[in-house]
Amino acid sequence: MHKSARLALAFALALAFPAPGHALIDVRPDGLKFYSWCVNQAKDAGTAYVLDRHILYRCHDDVAVSYFNYLGDRRVHDEVGDEPDGTFVYRHISGVGRCWNKISDAFGNPVSTYGCDIYVAI
Repeated sequence: MHKSARLALAFALALAFPAPGHALIDVRPDGLKFYSWCVNQAKDAGTAYVLDRHILYRCHDDVAVSYFNYLGDRRVHDEVGDEPDGTFVYRHISGVGRCWNKISDAFGNPVSTYGCDIYVAI
C-alpha cells in the first residue's frame, strides 16, 4: 500500500475508532479546514516527521496564524509558557496538538512567530 494511502487509512481509523478518553478533532467545517491546511502545508514544506507512534505535522506562517486565531475564536484557554528559547502562548487543538505564538525570544526581545503541531497516531 502506498505511504499516503496508509496515512489516510490510519487517519480515518483514528477518527472512527478513537482511543478511550481521547477527543476527536474539531469536525465543524472551519475546524476541518484549518486542520487540513496545516497538514497539507506540512507535507508540502517537508515539515512532517515520523515519531515512534505518531506523525507530527508542523505548519507555520499564515496557515498557523489563521488556525491560532480560529482557536481563540473557539474560546480555547490560552497557556503561557516560558521555554529556554523564549515565551510562547499556546492554544490546544482538541485531542491532536496545539498552536503557538512565540512572543519573545530567549533574551526577552519581542517577536511574533506562529506555528502549529498536529499529531496523528500511526
